Amino acid sequence: MVSEIPKQSKKGFSNQVALLIIAAGYPLGITGLAYMYSEKYIDTGNWATKSIPREFPQEQMSEQSARNAIQEWWGVRSRIFAQPYDASAASSLVAAGPLWDDLNKLDGPVAWLKNNNQYYTYQSTTIEKVVSFDSQKAEKPSIIVTVNSQDTLNGPGIYKPSSSTNNFEYIFTNEGGRWKIWNYKQI
Repeated sequence: MVSEIPKQSKKGFSNQVALLIIAAGYPLGITGLAYMYSEKYIDTGNWATKSIPREFPQEQMSEQSARNAIQEWWGVRSRIFAQPYDASAASSLVAAGPLWDDLNKLDGPVAWLKNNNQYYTYQSTTIEKVVSFDSQKAEKPSIIVTVNSQDTLNGPGIYKPSSSTNNFEYIFTNEGGRWKIWNYKQI
């Protein structure tokens, strides 16, 4: 007795149909991806590239890194607000933003000191306490600190020592993979 081989039902695509789908779908898929990419990253008005989002999430700023950035800022102030009046000394500490603009504007504090032949010397600057630290704002974390500062304004015929304790809010942004001071203000 010869056993019958059961017939298999045909499921799926034939090779010819599969090749036809690939031949038609591949260019459409590539075109669609190119269109989505250009809409997301290219300003079609002038073809200027926009900043491409980071592939990895930014590291959240810590309270200690905020304190360190502030102390570095205090360390370069004597190069910025005294001869040679070098605002660019802050470029590794200050991000493009309101503070950078203020340091570099024609009628800003650096230009005023230079034009009036005056300068600051810094005797001490100390963080007395951290009032608050907010790292939840991922793009612009901030810290409020109580600062005790002793400095002196000098110039021809000018010697004005001052001592103060004030609260300051420092706002940061990540620029070039580094947390920098975006702005600060006395509060």
